[in-house]
Amino acid sequence: MNTAEHFKQIGTRGFYRPVGTVTFEQAVEMAGAAMKNARARGLADLLVNACGLSGFASPSVFERYDLAVSWAQSAGRGLRVALVVRPEMMDPKKIAVLMAQNRGVSGDVFLNEADALAWLDGHLTSTNTGAFPPIKPTI
Repeated sequence: MNTAEHFKQIGTRGFYRPVGTVTFEQAVEMAGAAMKNARARGLADLLVNACGLSGFASPSVFERYDLAVSWAQSAGRGLRVALVVRPEMMDPKKIAVLMAQNRGVSGDVFLNEADALAWLDGHLTSTNTGAFPPIKPTI
């Protein structure tokens, strides 16, 4: 599938909403290509809505691991990624997100675009996204 066909840029944010019947591996490759495209454009964040993809079952733990590795390699540390999936694809423990975050990814998974956009917008209002407050320099 052509990534550019379903990719849209508004300001410093990318939107990728692919549609089609694919394998899980193809879906991972498509999302990875969209992340690389967003990085090449210098975007700050990307919303990937995978709800329009079908043709595969809910991923196993091993497939979620492959997703996390691909996510980390494709998004890098600078691109924030919000992934929207259908409810049957969501792991309640968000294991793929945890594995990706352990590799430096700034991302999360959601069941709808409104929550995903709220999360991305929340990062625009704060430069500190970690658990610790920013360190204030002493003079």
